[in-house]
Amino acid sequence: MRLPEGYHERIYTPQQARSVEAVWRHEEPQAGRSLILPDGRCDVIVRYNADRTVVPKLVVTGPATQPYWVAFEAGDRWIGVRLRPERGGVLWGDALGTARDQVALGAQAEDLVPELAGLCVAGIGEDVLRQALVRFVEGRALTPEGHRAGESVRRIHLAGGRFSVTELAARAECSTRHLNRLFGGTVGLSVKAYASLVQFHRALRLVCDVGGLLSDAAFEAGYADQAHMTRAMRRFGGFVPSDIPEGLIRPDVSGGLWGRRAV
Repeated sequence: MRLPEGYHERIYTPQQARSVEAVWRHEEPQAGRSLILPDGRCDVIVRYNADRTVVPKLVVTGPATQPYWVAFEAGDRWIGVRLRPERGGVLWGDALGTARDQVALGAQAEDLVPELAGLCVAGIGEDVLRQALVRFVEGRALTPEGHRAGESVRRIHLAGGRFSVTELAARAECSTRHLNRLFGGTVGLSVKAYASLVQFHRALRLVCDVGGLLSDAAFEAGYADQAHMTRAMRRFGGFVPSDIPEGLIRPDVSGGLWGRRAV
């Protein structure tokens, strides 16, 4: 299964990988809607149109744990920056605790990131949008708490989401309660919620890109059995492993593989 022709993502420089997980763009020639999968990250996005008289809109997403649909018109385009998981507070600040599964649009998004409000003018070029978004994210310093959470995020990805919270807290030399509080203030999710999303995306890659028996994919992804994997895909994708939608946008949120293009 390949990504839709109108969706592309990449990291532009090695330095960006320290703060930016991907810079992506998406364009749609016809009206319709797209399924957006939850990935536990925050994005800052500008939505614009091939018609340069249409005024762009700023979008800020919170860490998603549920799939949702986005409707669009012919010629709609998006350019966005997907932040590293532990950088959610860069966009949401103290509001990160209530940002789960939230999307801020227009004026609400501009209130969160007023530095980017000037991008919402007709006729602005894509290169200008991309450079402004990347500069904004790179210019926001990560807190010490964010650095500490980032270490645990990397461990979760190395284990494919199969770390227990107790084991992860022991590696971080803190209590499970403190680790969850650390994640809540930087990622915007509990450790378990984030690890479950990592496991889901790993299973999705195995089913879509590797193929083979679904029971083997479930085992490799760390699920108890195929039924367990099916429940996870229903929860996070709204589909079952045997009926994954064609043209599904599957961003590379594998962690630790920055610089690779999405498969």
